[in-house]
Amino acid sequence: MASPEQSDEALQVFIDLWYPDCWEIEITERLDVGILGYGIYMTGGKVATLFTIYADDHEFVTKGIETIRASEHVHSVSQMASGFQQASIPKPGNATRELLVVHDGRKQISQPLTSRGFVCTGPIDIRGGREYWSLVTNHDRRTVRVKLDEVREQMNAEINVRSMKRQSRGTVPTTLPVDQFTKRQLEVFQLAREQGYYEYPKETTAGELADELEITTSTLHEHLHKVEAVLLGRDGLT
Repeated sequence: MASPEQSDEALQVFIDLWYPDCWEIEITERLDVGILGYGIYMTGGKVATLFTIYADDHEFVTKGIETIRASEHVHSVSQMASGFQQASIPKPGNATRELLVVHDGRKQISQPLTSRGFVCTGPIDIRGGREYWSLVTNHDRRTVRVKLDEVREQMNAEINVRSMKRQSRGTVPTTLPVDQFTKRQLEVFQLAREQGYYEYPKETTAGELADELEITTSTLHEHLHKVEAVLLGRDGLT
């Protein structure tokens, strides 16, 4: 029998967060780069993580790698062969590099989240000084908020719940061909999807999304139309 805090359907939770002393957040806040994190392995106080650093220019990627190496929280950085993850995990940005980074696991928020029943469903997208997580859990909505409050207190973190949606167990989230998008297009489309812009009836408006992103409504529609063209197989359109 399921406990009172569990549900027959999984709950998909989209969050973005910030917490102190996180080198990934600090680097993406200082530089015009983004980082995808996946494949975490922890041993003692050290964590080995596979990262993809991405940007719209190779010069920014190179600067980002140099900054990662210089971080006091990073023990070592190894570059993977070009295209190592290309077949399995798509990546945004015009320039990317795959890295295996050994760093201080005591400064990471992963364990506080997973120990409270949250499972990460894809790469953690770190950009603009924030981490964007897609999680699933069998907790109900009230318990999710209680657990996230615990993480906030433990890590002195700012956690924003972008959306919570029910999905049947075993449902696999749709994988987007994000390697065909710029960083900004991906950010705009992900926010629109998470906030229910594509639901019927709509759960948000273009104006509300534009205000949150601090762009004009026409710019928002331009970004969305380019992503939609790719998804509809009309990637030649502008």
